[in-house]
Amino acid sequence: MTAIEKGGFGRLAHSHARVWFRGHGGPGWELKPSVYREGFPAKDEEARLKLERQLAQDFRVTAAGLLNGTESEAQLYFLQQHYRIPTRLLDWTTSPLHGLYFAAQSGDDGELYIMDAHGLAEDQKVDSFRGTATERSGILDAALAPIFHGEDADFPDYILAIRPDQVDRRVTLQRACFTFHVPARPVLTSGQNHTLQRYLVPAAAKQALRNELSLLGIDDFAVFGDLESLSRRLKNAYAIK
Repeated sequence: MTAIEKGGFGRLAHSHARVWFRGHGGPGWELKPSVYREGFPAKDEEARLKLERQLAQDFRVTAAGLLNGTESEAQLYFLQQHYRIPTRLLDWTTSPLHGLYFAAQSGDDGELYIMDAHGLAEDQKVDSFRGTATERSGILDAALAPIFHGEDADFPDYILAIRPDQVDRRVTLQRACFTFHVPARPVLTSGQNHTLQRYLVPAAAKQALRNELSLLGIDDFAVFGDLESLSRRLKNAYAIK
């Protein structure tokens, strides 16, 4: 909380919506989405976009029986991200405790990032909008068009900050928000947002941090909200390996 105070984040207007957090369980991870990482099997942008289109189509077709059928393209894309299909989205949260939860995972030194999401539009000199976009925004539809509507559409040349509608349980529990990354800017740095700050979460402090978060109600079940995460909560409560 000292970091929030020192950075002046708590004094910003609408801080509940514009101050975002992201936790990394290990050190040195770049702020870039999964489609731009080494594990994604695409050698260039053409191959990357082709594979992503196929993934989006297969997800839409195969998941149809699990959904209500009224989801927008943006909502489908958010669901892909939250259920671990590679996308151009990077997860953030408006909750510092949820950010710390993810930073406290694994046995390595972790990292917690904080930023004012409004700084993205300002520092990238975006003229078409200010602040953050929502899934109802035309700017998001245009950004997703190359994935859902073929080759005649182009990605924007800036990273977009997006607040989704809270229609999915996991999105709601994690107080999720996203940055949408484009070929021209796959990695988020302080060059795109001067407010971006990074804090080390030492490995030696992680167990105590996890215990404290659990007492505050932030554990696997609070973050993921399914039966598997409930089982992990109960096993941890009774010290069962």
